[in-house]
Amino acid sequence: MAAAQSRQIRVFISSTFRDMQAERDYLVKFIFPQLRKLCDQRAVTWGEVDLRWGITEKQANEGQVLPICLAEIVRCRPYFIGLLGERYGWIPEQIDPDIIAQEPWLAELKDHSVTELEILHGVLNNPDMAERALFYFRDSEYVLSVAEGKLPDFAEVPNPEEVLLFGETEARERAEERKSKLNALKERIRGSGQPVEENFRSPQELGEWVLADLTAIIDSLYPEGSIPDALTREAELHELFARSRTQLYIGGEKYFDQIDKGTRESKLPLVVLGESGSGKSALLANWALRCREAHPDELVLMHFIGASPASADWAAMLRRIMAELIRHFSMDMEIPAYDQQLSAGFPNFLYMAAKKGRFTLVLDALNQLEDRQGARELLWLPNALPESMRLVLSTLPGPSLDAVIERNWPTLTVQPLELEERKDLTRAFLEQYAKALSPERVERVAADPQSANPLGLRLLLDELRQFGSHEHLDERIETYLGAESIPALFDLVLQRCEGDFETERPSLVREALSLIWAARRGLSEAESCWICSARKVCPCRSAFGRRWPWRWRISV
Repeated sequence: MAAAQSRQIRVFISSTFRDMQAERDYLVKFIFPQLRKLCDQRAVTWGEVDLRWGITEKQANEGQVLPICLAEIVRCRPYFIGLLGERYGWIPEQIDPDIIAQEPWLAELKDHSVTELEILHGVLNNPDMAERALFYFRDSEYVLSVAEGKLPDFAEVPNPEEVLLFGETEARERAEERKSKLNALKERIRGSGQPVEENFRSPQELGEWVLADLTAIIDSLYPEGSIPDALTREAELHELFARSRTQLYIGGEKYFDQIDKGTRESKLPLVVLGESGSGKSALLANWALRCREAHPDELVLMHFIGASPASADWAAMLRRIMAELIRHFSMDMEIPAYDQQLSAGFPNFLYMAAKKGRFTLVLDALNQLEDRQGARELLWLPNALPESMRLVLSTLPGPSLDAVIERNWPTLTVQPLELEERKDLTRAFLEQYAKALSPERVERVAADPQSANPLGLRLLLDELRQFGSHEHLDERIETYLGAESIPALFDLVLQRCEGDFETERPSLVREALSLIWAARRGLSEAESCWICSARKVCPCRSAFGRRWPWRWRISV
């Protein structure tokens, strides 16, 4: 199967804030719900990012507004909406050197507004944004209808604070400079070739334009009748899960040959073992994709428990495998209608498919199967495999591992990261964010026993790269290294989240995670927003800023 394409539209809305409140409100309340409904009808996930809120006071005080905005723009690419009136917008007093190191183009733009920087980063610096970015300019005469006391919120005129600080002459010069930058920005947008619609006179008129333009994009990308079947949609989720584990992979390549040899020399399944967070999922994903590249004519079917809502249901898993075999090999067979018939019929299905050609089956995290009808005891798996089939699976201790031991299947244990691998992972992970630790700090982090676990090390590094105080970095490193286990490290992460996000809304983190825990098969972003709206809290935006996974588990 080719690389899966996510059926998702996530739009970043960029504008100055005070003068565009009514327009943003109208889009969020009246237009985006219509687009979400259209996307639902086409099996597409809709989401919008409106950062009027979701950035805490602490983050603002620490200079995190711009980094958060730029990161959200990347997550939303290639979808971008730019709204401009007669205000240039807020100009930050300084830009964090770390973000400049990550985005060098910012070095020459320290006196430009965040709105312009968003537009540059989201669209003008990236020509690939063509036809997915939309700009709308408000009628310049709109400001004539604004009350005089509100004019500084809608146009670049001297405001009372500037007059008090700098005097009337300099305040006017500053306002004219901002107006000049705004006009230059508009001209650059007009000359970019991007779609621009000008002179909207009301939020309602803007809404009509946005609805028409985005509906056209949805129709072109996902036309009516183009909805993939359920089997394809399920496969795409597992493909995306696998490819997400290939972006930074260090230390597991040494196992590839062992898996190749183990699956060639035995008709038994090969079982990958290792402690939680040791990298079993990443190993299976990288090995499977490597196999597919080496043998493009062979079927390599991956199933990761946790990658989709139905992935932990053993009956749904077997039906998916059978359906994929039927599709790939054009088999004239029927999938059993009742769960009781699946276990008995599954081995025969595998043998009939093997007569058609070679195939490989990868099953990850079988210990997470829903505990019903002997699923975790692997009663549905045959003891031996047909000649043309390879099966690689992974599990943690429990009924699944007990079944493996009882059947005497061969195993491969993923070992903890070696010291040099930990150092390489530390440097490579931080390099993604234009950050680095001194050699002494790298040595200290890598030497800690918890860093031998890839999940623990990546969790620690992700916390460090978000930490803004260089003066207290050593103290923060020691705090995290003091965790005696991975669960203890998670506790520290949750404490940090509570400190960051509960200053303005007590109990936010607890309530957000409780919603995830209570949902049997996870929550989509839209579902979590809808549930939390009644509680005056939207954790998927303010605390986490991204779609929650189907099951809240972090794999490496």
